[in-house]
Amino acid sequence: MHHPDPTTDAVLDPGIVPDGTASAAGPARHVLLTGATGFLGAFLLRELLDRADADVWCLVRADSDHHAASRLREAMRRYLIWDDRSAGRVIPVAGDLTAPDLGLTPARWAELAERIDAVQHAGAQVGHAAPYAALRAANVYGTQEIIRLACERRGKPLSFISTAAVPGDPADRTAAPPPPGRPGGGYVTGKWVAERLVRQAGDRGLPVRIHRPGRISGHSVTGACQLDDGIWHFVRAIALLGLAPVVAAPDGGGPAVSFSPVDYVARAIVHMSAQDTGPAPLRYLVNHSRMPLSDLIGHVAKRYAVSYVSRDTWLERLWQARHRYDGALLKAGVLVKYYRALLTGTGRPPTADDRDTVRDLAGTGITCPPLDGALIGVYLDYFQSAGFLPVPPTHLNRESPARG
Repeated sequence: MHHPDPTTDAVLDPGIVPDGTASAAGPARHVLLTGATGFLGAFLLRELLDRADADVWCLVRADSDHHAASRLREAMRRYLIWDDRSAGRVIPVAGDLTAPDLGLTPARWAELAERIDAVQHAGAQVGHAAPYAALRAANVYGTQEIIRLACERRGKPLSFISTAAVPGDPADRTAAPPPPGRPGGGYVTGKWVAERLVRQAGDRGLPVRIHRPGRISGHSVTGACQLDDGIWHFVRAIALLGLAPVVAAPDGGGPAVSFSPVDYVARAIVHMSAQDTGPAPLRYLVNHSRMPLSDLIGHVAKRYAVSYVSRDTWLERLWQARHRYDGALLKAGVLVKYYRALLTGTGRPPTADDRDTVRDLAGTGITCPPLDGALIGVYLDYFQSAGFLPVPPTHLNRESPARG
């Protein structure tokens, strides 16, 4: 079986170079956004519509533009951010990141190449356990096709959404890809490759910026959040089982969590994308506020009155109950290895140097809210309203702590 080499993939097609000069400075009138049906992508779309007068062309995997429009509305309504008043500036484009020419007809490709002034590339295929080979078409080849489109007719500023889990500087051509075998390793490796393609496009004259957000949480006011994040499945498991694992406090070297509300991340990316990239296009988006995992568990325990058991006992109970509660714990059950790393504080991403981000956002009023009990309360309220968490105190069929 052939295993693709990320280092070989991380070489941009030499024929991809910007045509003519880059788009003129100033607000973009037409922006191409990928990934708009995803979590961060939907909020990027909302931010682009709110902060600028641009039309936003949204590349969506769909059978038709009509189907693409339906998917966009569904995603934005799911996250409580659909607004009929700005719907006329959303232009759906049916396409496919895994296909040559993004799955576009020659006429549609030419139209985008001519009209688009800037590109926000947030689209990616995500798979926690998927190997690099399974994600390569969308996350590597798709990025190369986006770069090709950004270079055609004239250079269009390209903003690429990566992840803080990617190690090193994409300008380092000698660096080795991330080691395989880690949870999410295939996704991180794909982003590592894609970053290098984007950076090479920058070296050839395309204005580029690479954003590396850390863990992204729900909206800081509404709590609207994706329901497929390991940390929230961890919270759900505690609430449903009525059991919480005992973890060390921070002064004892216990693990901590950190995440940035999606509205902050989207607003910061849209603002920074409109600025001159300068010689260092890499920007981290992280929350300097960290919460001990024991405190997060404590906030959940107050709401659900759970009992505490040892870490190993909790993991065992989770695995045993993974098929109960109408399958609600199945996702949590298959992430047991992730939880073991979370509970022991291992597997943390590299430290993020966000000094350039702090400088870019100085004086803008764009700040990351602190990670505190009030914010966690907003999220728990949302998860209850969405049916992801039970509404206390109707909490039946709880695992009995007496058997721990």
